[in-house]
Amino acid sequence: MSVPVVAIVGRPNVGKSSLFNRVVGKFLAVVDDIPGVTRDRLYAPVEWSGASFKIVDTGGVIFNPDDPMIDQVRAQVDIAVREASLVWLVLDTIEGISPADRTVAEMLHRISKPVVAVAHKADHEGIELDAAEMYELGFDEVVPVSSIHRRGLRNLMDATVRRLPTDEERGEEEAEDDVIQPLRVAIVGRPNAGKSSIVNALIGEERVIVDSRPGTTRDAINEQFEWQNASFELIDTAGMRRKAKIDDGGIEQHSVLRATRSIQQSDVSWLVLDVTTEMSHQDKTIAGFVARYGKLCILVANKWDLVEKDNDTFNEYSEWIRHEFRALDYLPIVFTSALTKQRIESLLELSQQLYRTGSTRIPTPLLNEFLASVTMEQSPRAIGGGRRPALKYITQAEVLPPTFVVFTSYPREIQPSYEAYLIRRLREEFDFHGVPIKMVFRDSRPESE
Repeated sequence: MSVPVVAIVGRPNVGKSSLFNRVVGKFLAVVDDIPGVTRDRLYAPVEWSGASFKIVDTGGVIFNPDDPMIDQVRAQVDIAVREASLVWLVLDTIEGISPADRTVAEMLHRISKPVVAVAHKADHEGIELDAAEMYELGFDEVVPVSSIHRRGLRNLMDATVRRLPTDEERGEEEAEDDVIQPLRVAIVGRPNAGKSSIVNALIGEERVIVDSRPGTTRDAINEQFEWQNASFELIDTAGMRRKAKIDDGGIEQHSVLRATRSIQQSDVSWLVLDVTTEMSHQDKTIAGFVARYGKLCILVANKWDLVEKDNDTFNEYSEWIRHEFRALDYLPIVFTSALTKQRIESLLELSQQLYRTGSTRIPTPLLNEFLASVTMEQSPRAIGGGRRPALKYITQAEVLPPTFVVFTSYPREIQPSYEAYLIRRLREEFDFHGVPIKMVFRDSRPESE
């Protein structure tokens, strides 16, 4: 069953994201003193007094006509309010009611949705008394709140649950108890590679603001949807820039940390590359994150529609990408165009396939038959004194990524080239194509225990 949505709206810099983070209980939205930091919608589930709902943090309603993103931010707020069952209008108790607050209030009075006025920054009783001024805006309920000091949050949550519509009022049926967890896909890459455009192409709406200027997306935006009876959750992460390019305080640093966390928490990562430009150091740094965490990944060669082609173009570009990402030469490459939606849906199908492959567990007897065969083909190189590591036994310890433990004499003497040989043969023998494989070598000699 879909749950009610509570939209957080208000003018910039009244503390909407701080309130969102405090209610959710973890740092999800970027918080900064620069007005207008939150531009996209950011969702999170909440439970209170037996009720479940989602809250959505929106960009501040901007009234500066010179801001080039004003129309898109307003559009995101409009969508959030339309789908909401309840609206929190966040106001600054210290500054009092501003003309912008009155404009937002007038907008909300024109919609048929219940509104709770949140008198934010009511850090102590003296300021809390000033919250009474907010009733002037014409809403039935004003709740003084301080995110920093955790004042009034229980009252706000109680007021929210009290005013949410019932299941019958929303015309919803009871949900089934068993919920299939969606496949989590982290979309990563340097700014302006087309990550948000890919999200929009997949879900069929302007869910994420798309702008030609690098660094537009600053929050990690989660979007769940169904495709061919399968559930997906897309995480559109902020474009990751080199530290030298970060010039707006700590905002971009927060975004980079969030992007790397998204890689860690995902089931599959899509590394989006702009094929109209040279591969940058930052592209390779992002690839390093993916390789370090052993994540399933697809190299998405985006903007393919902008490349002039002949019979050799596809192979030339494939070789170029393989050369640039030699440590990840096992990864699949998909040439896409977010603009024309070329091969966009194939990313979903391939992600499912990679997840199934990465979840495969090979029986130990088959692995040991494999080990005997490959060591006959090629044994490890002898070390000083004529000693040669003898591979005795292999077993699979983990999946996602598939991790294999090999018991051998002199495990520290196994050369990287021989480890690469074993991984290549494992991939060929058991069809682990496209997925990372980890190898662990342990000493098989009793005296080493």
